[in-house]
Amino acid sequence: MAATSQVLLLLATALVAGNVRAAESGIHKIPDAPLQALAMTNPHDPVTVDPAILDKGARIFRTKCQKCHGELGDGKGPKAETIEIKPAAFSKPGYLSGRKDGQLYWIIANGSPGTEMPAHGPGTDINFTPDEIWQVITYLRRQFTK
Repeated sequence: MAATSQVLLLLATALVAGNVRAAESGIHKIPDAPLQALAMTNPHDPVTVDPAILDKGARIFRTKCQKCHGELGDGKGPKAETIEIKPAAFSKPGYLSGRKDGQLYWIIANGSPGTEMPAHGPGTDINFTPDEIWQVITYLRRQFTK
């Protein structure tokens, strides 16, 4: 039992030290979503989506995401200046194409540990519904994929 406690303490120390180093350097490793989340697929196709769904995603992005991620999805919103670990730049070539929908969903729902990106999913202070999260992802893919 003592060995297990020591291993857990070492793992926790390494995690905290890694987050501190990442914060100090401004580098942040995007958290990996669990396999179950990675298998999730967006019910809305960004290419053929109903414009009403796209409009809802855009409205949510403008009111909840743009202040950090920027109007252009470049991670340079007005609040980004005061954030130590900078927000994701969705418009960076390859950023969105290199991420599964389930990964994006999981980060939006659960936040990004070690950053100022809070959880937005059901039951959080922000309390997005699952469909609202998919609407935002659909908007991100349609608006910023390069």
